[in-house]
Formats: sequence, structure tokens, C-alpha cells
Amino acid sequence: MSSPLPSPRPRVALIGVTGYAGIYVEMLRPFVKQGEIELVAAVVINRGDPAAAAAGVELASWGARIYDSNEAFFAGETGRAELCLIPTGIAWHARLTIAALRAGMHVLVEKPLAGSRVDAAAIRRAELATGRWVAVGFQDIYSEAAEQLRSELAFGVLGPVTAVAAFGLWPRPVAYYTRNHWAGRLRADGADVLDSPLNNAFAHFVNLALYFADWNGENEKPTTFREAELWRANSIETFDTAVVRGRLGNGVRFWFGFSHATEDLHDPEIVITGTRGEVRWQHEKHYELVTDTGEFKRVSMPDAFACRHRMLQAVLERLRRPGAPICDTRVAARHTAFICDLHAVAQARDVPAHLVESDPVSDGSAARLTVSGLGAAMRRAFDGRGTL
Repeated sequence: MSSPLPSPRPRVALIGVTGYAGIYVEMLRPFVKQGEIELVAAVVINRGDPAAAAAGVELASWGARIYDSNEAFFAGETGRAELCLIPTGIAWHARLTIAALRAGMHVLVEKPLAGSRVDAAAIRRAELATGRWVAVGFQDIYSEAAEQLRSELAFGVLGPVTAVAAFGLWPRPVAYYTRNHWAGRLRADGADVLDSPLNNAFAHFVNLALYFADWNGENEKPTTFREAELWRANSIETFDTAVVRGRLGNGVRFWFGFSHATEDLHDPEIVITGTRGEVRWQHEKHYELVTDTGEFKRVSMPDAFACRHRMLQAVLERLRRPGAPICDTRVAARHTAFICDLHAVAQARDVPAHLVESDPVSDGSAARLTVSGLGAAMRRAFDGRGTL
């Protein structure tokens, strides 16, 4: 399959427009309006949904051909679009990415790369076979702050990295797990999903911690889990709360603790420890670097919208300049491997019923299940790098 010739305005296609894909429509809007890209096609499979119908009308007004199935899209767009954006459910990441690669398109697929090692490996093989590349939508990794910090770590500003820790509490209502058919599931639509805080909402920060921990590019050996506490207050197959610790393949110690089942809200933070200092990364705020010589630096962080804008800029730059940095499948596959290793060594357990409380969300329209005292317990575990 020959690749479409690069054009002054890259020809872009989008698969999906509702749910999280609506954020991709928002991300594309300024690029289309400023004439930086040409949106040539979009897949809108649920036109009966008012939100999907409205999005389809808007995208058609941009000049996009609207398809009502993935099959029709690939039949009509093979060899035409240069870049395919795939913000779909996890179960569809691998099959749609591989189909797009075979259709001559480069790909930006939403995180995580895939739900299994097998699917991640299949994507990487398809890249090699087609000569196309895949960028993964771990948006925070594309920020200039992340690029700067990774360069500083590689330069040795902290000395060798010895430990990483990441912590966050984002309460979610029960509706979060009923918003689609794969939320909180191990498998869906014939593929592994492994949906969980570590593989979805907080996946960005697990991936960032793994990325920063791989300061010398040698984290290829298996992960060793010392403890893995996986709990669920919600009625799901996987877990809504996790505290895990151990060693990565390169010997760096890790501690990750995340939950959707707390009363408390704590935006994600990452701590990177080296032999000569420490970095504290606070989501959408800043990171602070302190060395044992007294050096102090604070670098501002962009918000999520700016990170996504930068991500699409980086992907478009990759179209123009082969070798321009992206979050590639090598980086993203390590996150997938970590998640698969975790599920191989631990199973989720139900939180005892007497500890679970049902609270209304702010508009009173739905319940939220929380575990009394869990947020404080997780904070103590984070501070001591211990267990619950």
C-alpha cells in the first residue's frame, strides 16, 4: 500500500465523535478553523444519538465525508487520509489501529495502546510491515515541561533515578461505570480491556512515571511486584482502587496509589527520587526540582487542553518531519506490559460492604460509592510508600 503524498494541509480522519471522542472534536476544531489540517472523513456510527448527530453535522460542514461504519470508512478512505485519529474504547484500539496502518495511514490512538501484550505487539508488527507509525494519546508526555524534565533526568541532574511514586484521588459516580459497556470490565467486544484507574483515568500518570523512571532507556526487563492491593467498592470486574509497589526491570522502585472511591479529591502528583535530589510533579500546576546542592527550580505545567493541543501539533510535525518526537509504541507498550503484569499477579477484592457509603453527587442525579477514611489512608500510604 503506497502512502498518501504529504500535502500542505495534512489530510486527517477521525473514528468516533461521542464520549471521550468529543474531546478530539474539540481538539481538532482550532486546527481546522486555522486551516492547518483538512478533516477529510469521520466515522459516526450512532447517528440516532443527538450528540453524535450534531457532531456529524459540524464535521460535514468542515468538509468531512461521514461514514456510518468502520468498514465503509476503510473501503472509502484507504490510500487517501494521511493520519487517522482513533479515540475509541480500549477493545478497539488494536484492530482499528492495524486497519488504519494497512490502509496507508499514520495513527494517533487514544491511551492506552492496547488491552494486552498480544495486541500491543501486533500493533508494533503492523508498524514495521507497513512503514507507518503510531502515536499514543498520553497527552501529558507531549508537553514541553515533560520533554524538559526527561532531558534533565537523562543529563543526570538527579543522578541515577532510584524511585518513582504517583498518587491521585478522583472520585467517580456510579454512572462512570455505566456510561458504556466496557467500563470496569476485563474484556469487551472480543478483546482484553483491563479497564481500571491505572489503565484509564490515571494511566497518563502511570505512563509518565514509567517514562521518567526509564532515565537510561534500559527498562526492558519484567516488573516485580512486592505488594498489589486491588479493591472495588463499585460493582465492576476490575478495581476502582489500587496501591501497588515493587521494582521495575531497571531496578527503580515504584509506588502507585490511585482511587475513584474516595470522598477526597487529590489531583495527581509524581515524585521522582534520584541519588542527588528529587522532583515533585503536580498535575496542571508545576514541577519542582531540588538537588542535594541546594539547586531549586519550578517549571509551570500546561492544562489538559494545552497538552492535547501540543500533542496534535507534535503528531502533525511528525508527518512533516520523520523522527520528530511522539509518544511512540515502544514507550506506550511498557505501560501496557505493566498493567498486564499487575493483572497476572493480583486479583481485585470487594471492599467490605459495611465500609462502603452511597453519597449523591452534586446535582443529586446519581450515587457515588465511597469508602470511609480511604483517602486519608491512601495519603498515609503514599507518604510512607507503604500499604493500606
